[in-house]
Amino acid sequence: MAVYTKLTTEHKEDIRVLYNLSKDTDFIEIPEGILNTNYLVKDKDKKYVFRLLEGRRNIDEELKELEFLNFLNKNDISCPRVSINSTGKNHMFIQEKMGCLFDFIHGDKINDIDSDVLKKIGSTLGKLHKLSRGRSIERTRKIDLDFFHDKISKIDLKTILKEDHDLIMGRYKEIKDVDFSNLPKGIVHNDIFPDNVFMGEKLSLIDFNDCMNAPFIIDLAIVINFWIKIKNFSKDKEDKFIKIFLGSYEGERKLIPEEKYLLKKMVLKMALTFIFLRINKSYVEDNRGKTMEVKTYKELLILLEEDADEVY
Repeated sequence: MAVYTKLTTEHKEDIRVLYNLSKDTDFIEIPEGILNTNYLVKDKDKKYVFRLLEGRRNIDEELKELEFLNFLNKNDISCPRVSINSTGKNHMFIQEKMGCLFDFIHGDKINDIDSDVLKKIGSTLGKLHKLSRGRSIERTRKIDLDFFHDKISKIDLKTILKEDHDLIMGRYKEIKDVDFSNLPKGIVHNDIFPDNVFMGEKLSLIDFNDCMNAPFIIDLAIVINFWIKIKNFSKDKEDKFIKIFLGSYEGERKLIPEEKYLLKKMVLKMALTFIFLRINKSYVEDNRGKTMEVKTYKELLILLEEDADEVY
């Protein structure tokens, strides 16, 4: 989430009228995230999130995401519900950009990672992947290692990264030619960080705007990186948490041997993907005048320390 497009008074009035909101509705910028413009919308005693797409993506694929969210909700996976406006549609357009109003997900962000939390996220992802098998959403702009490598290759990486250059690019050479294309795939969340999960009456997933058709172990690798490894637990505790998470996942969907063999390599690939993404945001993209959360790639270097040839 981020704010690239500032909503004018006229834009806000259009949203209010289309979605039958009150004149006292507040629109509050949400700076967290990287891809789209997002506002918290407060209308009397209700809250929503208004999302404006910034990635120049295919509208038909974006509509598939909305259909997929509806499908997940019907199958007992808690995620945002899109609102229908007065024209009977689940979207509108502002400056030729597609906008959607989602119900606000109530719950608490997960700050403390423990066995119970990892069991719940594991089983939820297992259910999601079972439901998504055979479905497809293609993205023209996506969270992808090669996409961001191409972007940052336009700058002098040795000068920018300095002492970190050899570590980062050395690990990239290890993983760049590994073939994951034959693994089981379907729609993956692709951004399953702790800040995209809320714990209320049940566990809820938000921000599916990077979901796409890809190998399922991408989501597992993101959880292992950004729920467990990034916390710098002791080796014993890290191994225990990974085992608990994968065990809960396999309670819903069994991993095949090829997935287990390539999982550590995917963990490295996804660590590098988000390192490259952050380098791109900080040194390549021109984000002047935009309200957004800026994070350093350096805090992710801890994720590059493990041997990717081992098996979990």
